[in-house]
Amino acid sequence: MDNQLEQRLANIEKLVSDNNRMLIKMRGAQKRAAYVRALYWVVIIGLTIASFYFIQPYISQFGAAYGLGGGTSTNTSDTSSPSTTQTLLNLVKQYQADQKTAQ
Repeated sequence: MDNQLEQRLANIEKLVSDNNRMLIKMRGAQKRAAYVRALYWVVIIGLTIASFYFIQPYISQFGAAYGLGGGTSTNTSDTSSPSTTQTLLNLVKQYQADQKTAQ
């Protein structure tokens, strides 16, 4: 082989080696980004669930104070107590009336 051809071949070999090294680094960065993205969503979902866990007592107190929920009865045909929808409507009406009297 002549000298120029060997030099070109060595240059191509160097370029291929650099290209391979860069591709391996890019693939590693892509894998790390996928792991970080998965961890990000796990943290977001975990914090959401944890926040519901921590504010649940306050929601229970609010419901008990205004007579919402609280019953463990599964019988929905009981007509002696108002339905949850009716209770919420009454609560909204009471709030609106309180706002009108406050003005």
